[in-house]
Amino acid sequence: MRRFSAFGTALFALVGSLCAQQTSAPATDPFQLGLVLKQARQYCARLEKAALDFICLEEVAEKVDISRDGREGDLRMAPDSVQGSAATSSGGGYAGGHMGSGRPPWSANPKSGDRNDHLYLFDYQFVRQDGKVQEKRVLLEKDGRKVPPQTPLPGHRPFDFSDVLLAPVQLLDERFSEYYAYRLLGKEKIDGAEAWILEVKPRLTSVSMYLGARIWLKTDDSSVLRIEWDPSTFGNYGAILARAESYGAKPEARSTTEFGIEKNGLRFPSADITEEAYRGEDGKLFVRARTSVIYKDHKFFTVETQTTIK
Repeated sequence: MRRFSAFGTALFALVGSLCAQQTSAPATDPFQLGLVLKQARQYCARLEKAALDFICLEEVAEKVDISRDGREGDLRMAPDSVQGSAATSSGGGYAGGHMGSGRPPWSANPKSGDRNDHLYLFDYQFVRQDGKVQEKRVLLEKDGRKVPPQTPLPGHRPFDFSDVLLAPVQLLDERFSEYYAYRLLGKEKIDGAEAWILEVKPRLTSVSMYLGARIWLKTDDSSVLRIEWDPSTFGNYGAILARAESYGAKPEARSTTEFGIEKNGLRFPSADITEEAYRGEDGKLFVRARTSVIYKDHKFFTVETQTTIK
C-alpha cells in the first residue's frame, strides 16, 4: 500500500466521484427525462426514414454446448427463425403498428453432437429505400475456409442477430411509448463520449415483442451508442429458468449491441453479442450458447436523412 498521503488523495477522489454520480443521476426529474426522450425520438425519426445503402463484413463466432442437457430433448427455434438463404429480406419495420423484436428466443440446439463451434464470414448489405428494408447476407467463409458461391446460409443458429440497426426505433419511438416505462439512471462516459443511461421496461411483460433494455444515448445528439438488452424479456425465457434449475445453477444470460460506427449523424452496429450462460454453486461459469458478431470494413453508398425535425 502507498503512503497515507496517496491514500488520502485517492479517497478524496473517490468521494468526489460518488458526489458527481449523485448529481448526474436525475432519475426523479421528469423534465430532464422528457427532454432526453424527445431528442432520442427525433434521432429515431431520422434513422427510421433515412435512405440507406451500405455494405460491410460480418464476422460471426457461434458456440453451442448441450453436453449438460438431458436426452429428453430441449427447446428449438421456430423453423422460420433459423432458415437462411444467400439473399433474404428482412422486415425491419412495422406490421399492423408493431415491430418484431429482432432478438432471439432461447435457444436452438445443434442437430447432432454435444458441441458445435463455428466461425463464419458474411458479406452483408443493408438497403432502405422508400420505407422498404432489405438485408442480404452472402456466406464467404466457414471455419476459416472459403465456400463456393451461392452456398446456403447456415441453419439452426443459436441466436438471431437481424434488424439490429433499427432496434432503437422499437424501444424509443413515440408510437410504442404506451408499452414502455422509461427512467434515467444517470450519465456515463462510453468510448470517450458522454451519454445518458436510459432504462426501458416493457409494461406488458408477457408479450415478448416488447423488450427491456438499458440504452446509452450520446448527450449532444441523442444518437444510440449501446443497448444492453434485458434477456428476461426475450421470448421463451422460461427455458432459461428451467435449464438453470436442472443444472443447479443461476442464469447469467446477456445480450449487448454496440453502435460504434458513425456516418452523417447516424450510428451503425459495430458488435452484437448474445450469451446464454449459467453460474454453478462452485462459482464456475458454463456457457451453453454464444453468438458474437463483429461488423467491419463498412462502405457507405447512401446515408441520407430525409426528415426535418422542427
